[in-house]
Amino acid sequence: MEEKIQANSFKAWLWGIRPTSLAGALMTVFIGSGLAHGTAPELFSWPVAILCGIFACFMQVAANLINDVVDFKRGLDKSDPERIDRIYANGLLSRKAMNMGIAVCLTLGCLVGLTILYLVWNHLLWGGWEIILMGAVVVACTFLYSTTFAYHGLGDFAVLLCFGLIPVCGTFYVLTYTLTWDAVWAAIIAGISIDTLLIINNYRDRDEDETAGKHTSIAIMGEPFGRYFYLIAGLVCVLMVVFLYFGGKISWIGLCYTAIPYLILHIGSWLKINRIRSGNGLNVVYYESPRNFTILGLLLTIALW
Repeated sequence: MEEKIQANSFKAWLWGIRPTSLAGALMTVFIGSGLAHGTAPELFSWPVAILCGIFACFMQVAANLINDVVDFKRGLDKSDPERIDRIYANGLLSRKAMNMGIAVCLTLGCLVGLTILYLVWNHLLWGGWEIILMGAVVVACTFLYSTTFAYHGLGDFAVLLCFGLIPVCGTFYVLTYTLTWDAVWAAIIAGISIDTLLIINNYRDRDEDETAGKHTSIAIMGEPFGRYFYLIAGLVCVLMVVFLYFGGKISWIGLCYTAIPYLILHIGSWLKINRIRSGNGLNVVYYESPRNFTILGLLLTIALW
């Protein structure tokens, strides 16, 4: 580390919650809100949309903290001054502080979710119980991702579910009181584009994961699979944007300014993966992937709105 960070300090917490990861959580709400506004502008509610974003952020921070604790306990994350993201392994947040942070985020997230439910209760198809079920799945996944999914090749499925299908379709549902196939296509775009961050993380750490017994999809399938998995993920996102175009949810201009920039950025990142293949040099793609899916999310939100 270039400068000393005090244990349990504000800066330690800032690194621990990983603010950059919140872009993915917010992007799902942006996309769901954009589609909802484009579909039923007369039903759109800013308070509900904002609360969906706050809920997503609380759940994301809780998942980040849980992941740090679990990976350290399993021996995957070890103290490394060069890895500032390993905030718990490096002793910059105590176990008591981590537990408190997890409890606070989950509690506040559930309170926000109940507020959303209160605001839309009378408009929902199944009386609001479906929202309670979705919220319960999200809370469960914040624990299951780090303790189960990530270690048994199901991490990518968990990202698609928790950063795609549930938040995008859920946001769309509480803002329009219905579900459509267009919401599913938009959810796949969000989930798979965000999964590129997990893919490059698992590709970079594949040898370390295998040694530690973390059976990610890439650790199981091998290095070539990881490279092409990253490429195909981006191509699937572009295909889903095309589906939205043919479904009449975006114009051809929207199709162009959404799909083309993302495709250029994504392929550029993939070419770097092909050239670098291993080591810390892959960190450049690790930091480019959030840039790529954030740009895609913002442009798609504009096109849908």
